[in-house]
Amino acid sequence: MSAAPDDLCSIADLKAWLPNQGNNDDATLQSLITNGSLQVLSYIDRPHLLASVLGSLNETYDGNDSDRLLPRNFPILSVSSVMIDGVTVPQATTPVASGFLFDARRILLRGFAFTRGVQNVQVTYTAGYASVPLDLKQAAIETFALAYRQRAHIGEKSSSLGGQVTLAYDLADIPARALSVFNQYRRVAR
Repeated sequence: MSAAPDDLCSIADLKAWLPNQGNNDDATLQSLITNGSLQVLSYIDRPHLLASVLGSLNETYDGNDSDRLLPRNFPILSVSSVMIDGVTVPQATTPVASGFLFDARRILLRGFAFTRGVQNVQVTYTAGYASVPLDLKQAAIETFALAYRQRAHIGEKSSSLGGQVTLAYDLADIPARALSVFNQYRRVAR
């Protein structure tokens, strides 16, 4: 299995986190990374994260009489057009001029409103990260490393070897620290 464009880390990243990891299990590690990345992206409700994978986006929304819109994907890198009821809104040349402005998360209107309607707002923009954010990458590495190490002990709560060594495993699917990071990238339902 080859690395996928949406992988949250590389085999080298994961191997660096796992002690004494050779090349014998690269196929297993790559499968874990690709499948785990898909699960994390599904959890955070973002089918893609990187701008190189997202490309140019053309989306339609319901207008709600507001002066701001939260597009589905972020961070917003550029906005090429905003249309409301078939009318093109110009880009504002200054923060106080009429037209649209944008920041990393939202499109703002000055002198206009996203008038109430069904699928009457069309936005063309680019969004996404240039690379996986470091905190998200580290959370993924820790989660995948835990899954890899627990694969031989699925369901095991404790084990005793001759009364000398006792092992216990935390059966949480995702470490709490990693889950906290994943939640920061989660798309909020409107």
